Amino acid sequence: MAQTLKALLLCVLVLCMPLCGKAADYAYITNQGAHTVSVVDLQQLKVVNTIAVGKAPVGVAVDNRNQLVYVSNVEGHSLSVIDMQRQQISHSIALPIAPVGLTVSKTGEQIYVADWYHDHLLVVAAKSGQVLAQIQVGRAPGGMQLAQDDATLYVANRDSNDVSVIDTRTRQEVQRVKVGQHPFGLSLSPDGKQLFVVNVYSNAISVIDTATHKVVSTLAVGEHPYCATTDSKGQYLYVTNTGEDSVTVIDLASHKVIRKIRVPGTPEGIAYDAARQQVLVASWMDNVLAVIDGQRLTLKPSIEVGSQPRAFGQFIGSVP
Repeated sequence: MAQTLKALLLCVLVLCMPLCGKAADYAYITNQGAHTVSVVDLQQLKVVNTIAVGKAPVGVAVDNRNQLVYVSNVEGHSLSVIDMQRQQISHSIALPIAPVGLTVSKTGEQIYVADWYHDHLLVVAAKSGQVLAQIQVGRAPGGMQLAQDDATLYVANRDSNDVSVIDTRTRQEVQRVKVGQHPFGLSLSPDGKQLFVVNVYSNAISVIDTATHKVVSTLAVGEHPYCATTDSKGQYLYVTNTGEDSVTVIDLASHKVIRKIRVPGTPEGIAYDAARQQVLVASWMDNVLAVIDGQRLTLKPSIEVGSQPRAFGQFIGSVP
């Protein structure tokens, strides 16, 4: 009897081992109208938790290394910090600004937060919440993107029609690159060689060579584009068009539009789920997360989330 019981227990342990060791991927969707974050299990494609955060959350940045998600609360003048292991609020960081765009360093030690109203960004210590530095940039900074080596930070300045290039070691702006009208979302190619700048009023993408910091190409997209992302191989660029409820798909080898996919109302934040080769789009008007098959370029069933989802930033995280 004892031997049989041991054998059964051993069998259960062996069967559980691969399941226990498998990482789970989640999308953290900021719902500005509900003051919440919807946690979407990307394997099941359903909301598994709803987390109350500060007032009017917009931006999101995932620190996979330290298993934390940072959420910018524009009207709450704060960052909410989510513990990814427990899927609940760890703590909040009060700020003297109205934060919009944000990103986190590769080490997770510093958070860069854009102040939409005062034309600068803050460098915040992740552990203490202390403001370490204030960096002057262009007017109405929004989207931010770190270079792969963490040494350069790019900031889209909507009202001055340029991108600030920040040296993160000296915490100084070293250059501004003129782009189209009202740049907002930013995305980096997988090889780090090109920065894609979404120009809302120009209905175009400015392509910046990150070695020279010069605009090398301009790509036409849909009406009032908002954010962009590439697939993991750098084959396609996907761009949300808020003015026509669509996602433009650009072949990056030819720089040609190959598809325009109709999606639910007012698509804003966008990210690529590499594990399942699908594109996730937060649709502000229809309160859903739209899902696009990244290979077939077809729309899959949407996922209901909270009111006015924005998901501005890098919103996919992995929990081991």
